[in-house]
Amino acid sequence: MHGMGHLVEVFFLLLAAQLVGWLFARLKQPVVIGEVLAGLLVGPALLGLVHDGEILEFLAELGAIFLLFMVGLETRLRDILAVGKEAFLVAVLGVLFPFVGGYFFGLSIGFAQLPALFLGTALVATSVGITARVLLELGVLSRNYSRIILGAAVIDDVLGLIVLAVVNGVAQSGTFELAVALRITLLSVLFVGGAMLLVPWLRRVSLPRFTLGNPFGFALLVGVGLAALAAIIGLAPIVGAFLAGMLLAEVREELAIEEHVRAVGQFLTPIFFAMVGVRLELTALLSAKVWLVGSGVLLIALVGKLLGGFLGAWSQGFRRAVVVGVGMAPRGEVGLIVAALGLAAGAVNEEEYALVLFMVVGTTLLAPLFLRPAIAWAERAQASGGSP
Repeated sequence: MHGMGHLVEVFFLLLAAQLVGWLFARLKQPVVIGEVLAGLLVGPALLGLVHDGEILEFLAELGAIFLLFMVGLETRLRDILAVGKEAFLVAVLGVLFPFVGGYFFGLSIGFAQLPALFLGTALVATSVGITARVLLELGVLSRNYSRIILGAAVIDDVLGLIVLAVVNGVAQSGTFELAVALRITLLSVLFVGGAMLLVPWLRRVSLPRFTLGNPFGFALLVGVGLAALAAIIGLAPIVGAFLAGMLLAEVREELAIEEHVRAVGQFLTPIFFAMVGVRLELTALLSAKVWLVGSGVLLIALVGKLLGGFLGAWSQGFRRAVVVGVGMAPRGEVGLIVAALGLAAGAVNEEEYALVLFMVVGTTLLAPLFLRPAIAWAERAQASGGSP
């Protein structure tokens, strides 16, 4: 009976995501926003038909993994390396500006040093799943600005993880542990670098003999395996899934797996975005102080990533640099994890946690709204042969 209850919740989640997503598509708005609002509608905040739990949380994580796996299948390593310098600059500046801005803003409104550090850290990591969904919807994954965003997101996750390890270490022990930061950095570099070193080997071997007659099963093994390995190391599983997709992109014509992966993703990905809405705590967002101070945090979160992305991708031209900046703006589960860690460690209080929640919701809803017209603006210039 317990399992049947979960099945009913999945049905309501998919039904709401399908209907509200369809409505947003008809209104020419990002479907991902519709799916988030669908989760809010059926979640505890409103209708109460769906509640957060381990099983739905796991399905949502699988949805994020398959989304980035699909995106990876559209992205070859040589395309990422071609924009490697810009991706690195975008990631570094996109971490530096929000962290510094959030930290000093926290101090200016009366936060102690440790809560201010957690606030800055919560503003660091990009939730690339939201941007990737919009890029996939619009069919622009082959564009240089998309490759910069995706490459920067991988580097961004590594940098964000290092910052989080340092700040959390300070909260737990009161001291900066260099050994922890170095270990995480080394493991992250070895993981990403090792995956990239496999690409030349994949180009040389005949993969069908490794698939045992089941290319899709082999693809699932690689995708889930690298996502799990990333999680073991401490990286976000979506980084491993993206790298797995990028590896298999080298032989995607030979394996013919894209349609199968896309079919599974169409089932799981809406669950991921709808569960963002299910988890929203409206009561924490209704305070006038949270709205007032949270607007300042939201502004820093948006401007910090926009400025970092714009300056890092300046070589691509004005309009494409704007697209990169907007594409790096969404925050998501990483920001909430940072705030939750701070709450558990006693470094932040409920009100400070609510500010991070406000920022995550704001960037999740606003970034896709701005990203679509920004991409259309850049594409019009390219089509007309005008200024990029």
